[in-house]
This record gives sequence, structure tokens and C-alpha cells, in this order.
Amino acid sequence: MEITKEMLSESMDLVKSHNLISDLNKVYKTIPSGKCKACAKCCHESVHAFYIEFLNIYDYVVKNDMLDMVMDRVENHYFNELIKHQACPFLNKDNSCMIYPVRPYVCRLFGHDSRQAHEENYQNVLKQNQEADKYFFETYGLHLSDDVVYHKIEFCEDFEPGSQFSHNEKMTIIDDLFMLDTKFLMDDILPEDMLNMSITNWFIYTKYDEDYASEERIGRLTNGKI
Repeated sequence: MEITKEMLSESMDLVKSHNLISDLNKVYKTIPSGKCKACAKCCHESVHAFYIEFLNIYDYVVKNDMLDMVMDRVENHYFNELIKHQACPFLNKDNSCMIYPVRPYVCRLFGHDSRQAHEENYQNVLKQNQEADKYFFETYGLHLSDDVVYHKIEFCEDFEPGSQFSHNEKMTIIDDLFMLDTKFLMDDILPEDMLNMSITNWFIYTKYDEDYASEERIGRLTNGKI
């Protein structure tokens, strides 16, 4: 698995020819606004994003001459996230977001879920983390740290949503984004197994193939070094 220069070039050509960023922004506009105190407590993980979102972010980063800085942060996050929990690589020290104008749907939707939905999502994440911990112990004889396995972003008490937002509306947004990604699938640009990865992974695979990146990350876990 790798995102080659050719793949990026073909993807950007498709984006331009089909005006996909305009379609992406139309989807974003359906997400209600809200009042946020910018505490950045929700910005402490690398969220998932659709391929069209990654392309939008990548283009923004390149145009703003931030690619080298972003790759340094992304590599630190990806290669060390199994050892110690990492904040989002796009979070600045002053709690601002490097890519705020083009942030993905997960960031835009945060705060609109009910407490129950938020807790259910955490339980799903926790289960995935525990399964990962089991895999690494059975395969390498190593446990992930509790800091990694049990990390939790708490329900935000301070966010004030501009309007009610139902689960069905949320699923409609996800479906719409998936449909944008299918254009890359249909043109044989995007492999199906690369759908909806974390932003960190999207960027990592522009520089390293999956096998090398995974081996390096496991090597650091084995050595316990950051």
C-alpha cells in the first residue's frame, strides 16, 4: 500500500475535472455550526478521513508551504503512537489547528453527538484498542501502554451546537463522502482497502510503503524508544 506521485497526480486531475472540492464543501455546509471554546481537548488523536478529504488537506498543506513540517509531525505521530499516546499532528502549541479551513468531517462533527452516542463510540474504540493490544502481545510478546489502550476524549460539556443534528443526518454525510471516494475507486486510482484511513496514515503512505512503515513502527515499540 502506497500513495505514489502518479496516484496523487491522477487523483488531483480527477478532482479538478469533476469539481470534487466544490462537492466536498457542499457536504461540509450541511454540518451545523456551534460555539467552541477552543480548548483542543478533542484534538488528541489522529482522526479518520476520506480520500477526498485527504486530497483537500494535502493540497492545502502544499500550497501553504507546510509539507516538510507536516511530514515531520506525521512521522513522529505514526512511528511512536504505539509507545505513547500522541496528540493530533496538526495541533499547534497554542491549541490552533494547522489545517482548520480544510479539517475533515470528524472534526466538524465533534460535539454534535449525544452523550450516549459519544460513550458508545468510545466503547467501540476501546474494544479496537484492546484487540490491538492482544494482537501485539500474542505476536510480539508486548503490551501496549495503558496510556494508548485506554485513552479517552471526554464528552464536551462546553460545546454549544447551533442546531439539533440527528444520527440519520450524520450517516447521510458519511454516505455522501463515501460516494465522492467511489469516483476514485471507479477510475482504478484508489484501492478499496485504502478507504477511510487516519490522516496520519494517508500522509505516511505518500513517503513510505505500508510494509516498511509497519516494520519501523513495530521496531520502535519493541525497543521502547521515542
